[in-house]
Order: sequence, then C-alpha cells, then structure tokens
Amino acid sequence: MMKINCSIGILTIVIMATGCSHFQNRQAAYLDSVKGRATQAEVRHELGPPNATRQNEDGETIWVYELREQQSGNRFTAPGMWCEEYLLTFDDNAVFQRWRQLSYFHGGEIMPKECIPDGTTHR
Repeated sequence: MMKINCSIGILTIVIMATGCSHFQNRQAAYLDSVKGRATQAEVRHELGPPNATRQNEDGETIWVYELREQQSGNRFTAPGMWCEEYLLTFDDNAVFQRWRQLSYFHGGEIMPKECIPDGTTHR
C-alpha cells in the first residue's frame, strides 16, 4: 500500500510540473515570437489585460503580469506562495520590445501583497 501511495504522489507531482511548464512555455514562446513587432493591442488580445502598468526612467511602458500558485507544506517544504512576474517593455510607439520573468517564493505567507518584493531579482 505504501508503494502505491508513493507512486501516486510522484505521478501527481510530475503532472502538476508539466502543466505549469506548458503554460509558461506557451507564453514565453508567444512573447519571443513577437518581439519588435507586436503592438500593445495585440499583446493585450493574446494575454489579456496586465495586472499593472509602469513607466521606466527611459519613458518606456512596462506591463506587469502576475501568476501566483499556492504551495502546501509537507515534511520537506514550507507552505507558502510562488509568484511569477512577467515584465513586458513597450517603446514610445507602443511596440513590444522585450520581456523578463521574475520568480519569488513567499515561505509561510499565503496571501502576499506584493508578488515580487522591491529589490528582489530572483529569476
């Protein structure tokens, strides 16, 4: 019985990891394929509205997308929240130029106010 439970647990982890990576890879593939040519309207149509928008010091527009996934704890890992931010940069003509992904684990925190704390550069 213990062997069956262990096998089911491992299978569940593999399926969950595959699902998450498929979702992220689809977004990354889209973003890589439209660099330098997609407009804000086209990106919004494909990815939906951003969670936030910002301006950088060069006057470029930054769109912020967030993905959050709760991790329940077990005897090997702490409970908490995984946060992913996708930062999309558009030039002054509203054309998509580049993107960056940041990841952060909020150990022991289930509902963080900020996905990625200021000053954090984890990838």
